[in-house]
Amino acid sequence: MRYFLRSSSLIIRGKFRICSSGPGGGIRDCTTLINHQVPHNFSQDPDRELEILALSLGLSYPDTAGLLTTVDMNTLCILSWDALTVFVTAGIIHPVHPDQVNSVAQKSPNTPGTINIIVIVQNFSDQALVNAVIKATEAKALALRDAGHGFAGTVTDAVIIASDGADTIRYAESATKTGQMIHETVHAGVTRALLRQSDTRKNHPSFFIRSGIGGPHWFLWEKEHCKYYPCHYEGQCCDFCYCPLYPCGDMTLGDWIEKPGRPPIWACTRCLLNHHPQVTRHLIRNPEASLLELKSLYSKYL
Repeated sequence: MRYFLRSSSLIIRGKFRICSSGPGGGIRDCTTLINHQVPHNFSQDPDRELEILALSLGLSYPDTAGLLTTVDMNTLCILSWDALTVFVTAGIIHPVHPDQVNSVAQKSPNTPGTINIIVIVQNFSDQALVNAVIKATEAKALALRDAGHGFAGTVTDAVIIASDGADTIRYAESATKTGQMIHETVHAGVTRALLRQSDTRKNHPSFFIRSGIGGPHWFLWEKEHCKYYPCHYEGQCCDFCYCPLYPCGDMTLGDWIEKPGRPPIWACTRCLLNHHPQVTRHLIRNPEASLLELKSLYSKYL
């Protein structure tokens, strides 16, 4: 899995099995997920909008699944917990019948009203994908209630659950550790994404990490105030402190750590690849660069 931002679009690349309620959705295989920001007065065909976007990016539209939102992509919240990654953009207007959407939009033309959730997991069966849709929806509804709202969503909310790897995990219900992780992470993501709507100081997405140090908690990672710098060497580049290639699975760069009763976790604490300034700059300019390409570039500077 690899993700990056292109203008007003979040783009996630990989080899996925998905369950999606958005355009190009259903249960199927795909290689690209998109959360795309559109104007507040957007009234075009969603499928056509995503098809044009995919073609402009040089991507295959049949292999793409997407979501649309009027929410500013700078308010995107990314949450990471082991191999689970959740992306949330959130805005709310009071939910109404679809026939009334236009009148509400006319009254509040600059009020975004969509909660989009993308959940990236590993090794889910189709049944587990459907379980995860339920968990994500329950968590969103609870986050809205906890924030003081009397509704469980807006008229245009959408969700994508995407799995890479084998289909070995059959269940993702509340009784499972995986289901509990999805519920907690989506709840945290929706809560923080809603708060971002009222915070105009940020001009870039926020990245949250689930930490167990000092007790389980979520913390906002910002490289400008990282208390762990330098984690490898003085002068390292930290633009990709939390690697967009994770988990790469390259045994020359990291190792799989077994945890009782849980899927293996990829540990890359000994990897220096994305801390080299030349490699970092290349990856920013070329987000589709292969791991082999980056390793070859890195070897030139050893």
